Amino acid sequence: MTDHLDIVARGVPMVDDRLLLELANELHTADDLSRAASREGFFARLLGHVTGRERIRERNMRDSVNSAQKHTFAWLTSLTERLTVTDLVVAEVIEEVGAVKRQQAALVAQGEWSAERIDELGELVGRLARDTGRVLHGHDRRLAAVETQLAIDASVRRWRWPRPDPGLSWLVRAVLLAREVAAGPAGEFAFTGDGRVRVRDDLVERMLQNPPAPWYDGSKSLAGLLTASVTALPGDDHRRMVAELLGAGLAGELAEPVRPLTRALADTAHRVATAHTDPGEAAGVALRNASGNGGGYLWTSLSVERLLRRVVDEQFEEAAARRARLRDRREPPEPGRD
Repeated sequence: MTDHLDIVARGVPMVDDRLLLELANELHTADDLSRAASREGFFARLLGHVTGRERIRERNMRDSVNSAQKHTFAWLTSLTERLTVTDLVVAEVIEEVGAVKRQQAALVAQGEWSAERIDELGELVGRLARDTGRVLHGHDRRLAAVETQLAIDASVRRWRWPRPDPGLSWLVRAVLLAREVAAGPAGEFAFTGDGRVRVRDDLVERMLQNPPAPWYDGSKSLAGLLTASVTALPGDDHRRMVAELLGAGLAGELAEPVRPLTRALADTAHRVATAHTDPGEAAGVALRNASGNGGGYLWTSLSVERLLRRVVDEQFEEAAARRARLRDRREPPEPGRD
């Protein structure tokens, strides 16, 4: 394994978020080492690289698992220093660790992560949540509003002037910006009700007023926009990365719920990267599979403003659904109800 995956991911928003989700995804896998040896996904390979798994894979199985898990814990500890993960993903990983602990007997029998390691992982992710200061704690509404604006400011600034520039196409960058904002303090503020519409409108207006490059005029075909966006990515690793940042490769509840436009973009990138499908054909298939009725319907052509509003709305709706699922799983059922 070379360092090229690190180079592909450099400067891209949400990378550490997706690595944390990949870690949670792995906890439910029956044969960790076997899976690691045949990984196809971008973030599965990148997780193996940053945690040192690929360098020890051929050693004795027990020593390999122990060593790789130590590297994993070292990487998690470093996240508390860099604060590059969002509150939503940390909360989801905490919940997944709890789910794994509830299934611990089966996992131990399969020879995956030991009970001691699962406990240690839970403590470490919990400390990450406390150190970020953004998870599982109520905020005064005024302070939350200030935090929301600061978070949007920081995300938009990185979007306009990325350092380093990862070379992503403008539509991908717009989706990742909205996804980052929705998964952070601004998304939490919107989820609780006070700023639901205002936060989204504010983000759209900022994107329209001062983009990194001029927007297009009039309306454009959505299939053409997806085709151009995926074609413009530097290579197949970038396409795999984008697809997985938008949810491809996750299992169970972690894979839900991805909205239609986001799913179409992820599917187009994944088809081109893995099956070498023509980008135009991939976009057409992805749009037919993703478009539905009502709010799930995808218009065939869109102006920039309508496209950006759709992008922002989808990311906030997905983040809200994920937060609602976490809330429902934490709250005990009402007496007398199943």
